[in-house]
Amino acid sequence: MNERKKIVAVISYPFLPATTGGEISTLQLLTYMSHVHDVTVFTVEPYSTQYDTGTAKFDLIFGMPFKASRYYSLRLIGVVSALIKRKQADWIFFDQPWFGWLMLALKLVTGKRIFMRSNNIEYMRFKSMGKWYWTLLYIYEKWTYRIADMVIFVSEPDRQKAIYEFDLKAEKTLLTPYGVTYAHQPEKASEQNTDQLRHTLGVNPHEKMILFFSTLSYYPNYEAVGLIANEIYPRLLNANGFSFKLIICGKGLPDSYIQLLSDKPEFKYTGFVDDISLYIDAADVMINPIVSGGGVKTKAVDTLARNQRVISTRTGAEGINADVCGTNLIITNDDDWDAFCAAIISSCSEPKAVPDAFYSEYGWSGIVQKLSARL
Repeated sequence: MNERKKIVAVISYPFLPATTGGEISTLQLLTYMSHVHDVTVFTVEPYSTQYDTGTAKFDLIFGMPFKASRYYSLRLIGVVSALIKRKQADWIFFDQPWFGWLMLALKLVTGKRIFMRSNNIEYMRFKSMGKWYWTLLYIYEKWTYRIADMVIFVSEPDRQKAIYEFDLKAEKTLLTPYGVTYAHQPEKASEQNTDQLRHTLGVNPHEKMILFFSTLSYYPNYEAVGLIANEIYPRLLNANGFSFKLIICGKGLPDSYIQLLSDKPEFKYTGFVDDISLYIDAADVMINPIVSGGGVKTKAVDTLARNQRVISTRTGAEGINADVCGTNLIITNDDDWDAFCAAIISSCSEPKAVPDAFYSEYGWSGIVQKLSARL
């Protein structure tokens, strides 16, 4: 049995109510940690007063305004160090590397150990998007990672990259992937509900429902919508005997992309949906044509967890352990749209079976158990 620790978690961005993959991941990690440790979350004011933390048992303190000034507010040193003393914390947790200076200050003032979660190797993500300042970010990120007593990573490739790029000691790192709440394959939505959804979306019985969902205000994701419209859609349209509807879900799609889809009858853009699980279950296949950005694509993990097939580019599948996905994860090379579309067409009607090993690897309970052993 792991010893129960007292943890103060500093989350520098609003994550409640949790709607994006990253926000949901943060809430779930904190929730599962709070089941086995005493967790206090010091964070930014929420997006809305209407939020649900589910089974979480952490104390929640909204101690920072949602303003850029929080990233250089020296008052946080006194406020957070007082909280750490009051809670008699054993560990301080930071999600993402943006507060490196605060990490160092708290370490010097309190003498407490710090662990940090890396959701992406940030400088590589910005470099892939052509941002000029990636070299400055590399210097800051390397410095921040080396301050932490332990860094946890959401993918093994990122862990290996950080060990090499930032000269980290391997024993001070740990793989804690983006998790799922399921310990085994969940029961799918009823056929009546999925049929009703397909009917509402205008998917005819003879048509295949092809799903893409994400937070569409983020460039790599709305870039993917453009690739679906300009590369994937024409190829599927020219495939003999293949009838389909392309369903795009997610908030924030720029107006120019909505306009791009508007004259194509095979497309349906829904905006944000409350229950994406129903859409996953109703679909014949989910596509993930991501070619830029970094980190694990949470939408792919969530889809695989519901025993749905994912057709992905190599970038889109980065960080996912394909060995535990069986035949439910099909990966093609970036920009090879002929192969991507061939995989869609050939796999839409094939049986699906995600292995039990997937849930052993990606279940939150097991992930937090491994983390607790290291703490």
